Amino acid sequence: MDWVALKMEADITTLVSLLAAPLAAGAAYGGVKVGLNGVRRSITQIERIVNRLDQKVDSHGERLASVETETANLKERITDAGTRCSKIR
Repeated sequence: MDWVALKMEADITTLVSLLAAPLAAGAAYGGVKVGLNGVRRSITQIERIVNRLDQKVDSHGERLASVETETANLKERITDAGTRCSKIR
């Protein structure tokens, strides 16, 4: 090998060693970006699940309120019927 070839080989080695850190940083950034996109999708799915559960809880709450109202009405009718029956006797 002549001196020019050795110098060019040394320059290429230096260039590759200087590019190693930015390339590694770029790869790490890509990995983090992919990871964050996965987290974003997971959070979106969790939000959808929570919203569906919230809607179900609301509908169950409405049905419970309806049953409670109907129970109170039935108790009142039973009490009124008992009062009327005791007056007849």
